[in-house]
Amino acid sequence: MYLLLKYLIDKMWNSYCMFSNEHYSIAVTVLTALLTGGFLMLFIENRHIGDNVVNRYHFIMTPFMHRLSNFFKFISSAKIYYVINRADKEVYVHDFKSLLDKMGKYAHPCIMSGQDYPCSKFSAQELEMLCDDINRIWYYWDDKHNYMQGHYVYETDRAERFATLGHEYLKEVFPKEFDGEKFSMALISDVSGKFYTDVWQPIQHVPFQYEYWQKKDHKFKELSIFTICTSLITLALILLLRYLLPMWIPTLLVIICMASLGYTLFEMIKLDDLSKNIFR
Repeated sequence: MYLLLKYLIDKMWNSYCMFSNEHYSIAVTVLTALLTGGFLMLFIENRHIGDNVVNRYHFIMTPFMHRLSNFFKFISSAKIYYVINRADKEVYVHDFKSLLDKMGKYAHPCIMSGQDYPCSKFSAQELEMLCDDINRIWYYWDDKHNYMQGHYVYETDRAERFATLGHEYLKEVFPKEFDGEKFSMALISDVSGKFYTDVWQPIQHVPFQYEYWQKKDHKFKELSIFTICTSLITLALILLLRYLLPMWIPTLLVIICMASLGYTLFEMIKLDDLSKNIFR
């Protein structure tokens, strides 16, 4: 009886080992295919998609940031000649002065470095708030200047003598539109209003769409990393603990890896469709 039982156990064990070896061989083959084929395709294709989106974004935003940086420098140069009596209690005069000072401060890093702001300097929300403030400069002059009359002086003659760089900055923003015009409150207002309507509004959707694409791209990368890590962990378990773990554990992990790869491919297709439609 003992010999028969031993014989049956040995037969079952040998069959289990043969079946396990075959099963693990299939699992390793599937995981290797996922790692060497699927993920290679994912990362190469995603890199291609990402490079196209980033290049298009910089193609649009680099000229804008150049004009924005020079607008700040123009305001920094022009606001010096806007003079008010600090004891004056007219609120619009002081609010307008604070607004010009705020815009002028953004010029300091550009002047000190001799470079424009990079495209990544401001978030989409920050850019929108900045351009709203630029539009407020036009609004104050267009809607509130009657309240400001007599409470300020703009030294146009002095500006024309000393604001040579200011004209150079203005030409970088609008090369021809304001050529030959003297510095004045009306010029500051017109430049600000035109910058908002002609420079910012046509591309105001671009930073928001780019940030949305970045979030989707980040999600795709997280999914890819999750699937790679799961595949590597499964391979490590098969290598180190193949005779200790129940067979269903690596089987389940392989199924999870396959499902994760399929979902990642689906997300990549959606990301590709999104990249073709943004910035239009």
